[in-house]
Amino acid sequence: MSIRTLLPPAPPGAPSPRWGVRRAARLAFPEPSALAADPVHAARLHRYLSDLLAPYGLAPAGPDATGRSYGQSYGEMAEALIRAVVPAGEQVDLLVLAHSVPDLTPGRATACRLGHVCPGGPLSFAVTDQGGAAASTALRLLTAYADSAGLRRALLLVVEQDRLPYDPGVPVALPAASRGVALLFGDPLPGERPLRIDPAATATVRPGTGPWWELAGTVADR
Repeated sequence: MSIRTLLPPAPPGAPSPRWGVRRAARLAFPEPSALAADPVHAARLHRYLSDLLAPYGLAPAGPDATGRSYGQSYGEMAEALIRAVVPAGEQVDLLVLAHSVPDLTPGRATACRLGHVCPGGPLSFAVTDQGGAAASTALRLLTAYADSAGLRRALLLVVEQDRLPYDPGVPVALPAASRGVALLFGDPLPGERPLRIDPAATATVRPGTGPWWELAGTVADR
């Protein structure tokens, strides 16, 4: 089954040619999330994964050599990125979360939660299950929504963790580190020089935040 999203033509209020990346933040998360240390959540996640994996002869992953268990919550990572990139007093109209590695909290609609946490209560959704192309697809959708609905500010969050909470049964490439990137799009305020980026230029099959990490550094240095 395929699903197509049809967007209307751009209205008069569409973003101006100056619309682009206004601010960026990138954060590393070397320590496990607070949720990973919650024994109640860990027990529930273990039972949930055990039930799903048992028919395939697989099992949840245990603690690694450092004693870490399960890894990162994308909700916690994204909230830290929102605080770092959204200026005080501003509101966001659209939030798009992108990742390829599964979240620590499979039962949570993380993007919906972030829509309540982010200033402005933005429309929010997530893009995943596309491997390294997830963030590029998210950027294309973000741009299409902004162009068609005349949105003034949009936030792209790219988050990845370096662990899987289960044994996949086959070799898989994982990111070298748990990191997150936030890109705030919109019309510039005085003193800002927004950066316009082409979604095609960011396409990658590499695991992790990849070019997004480098892009955030470029924007921050402008």
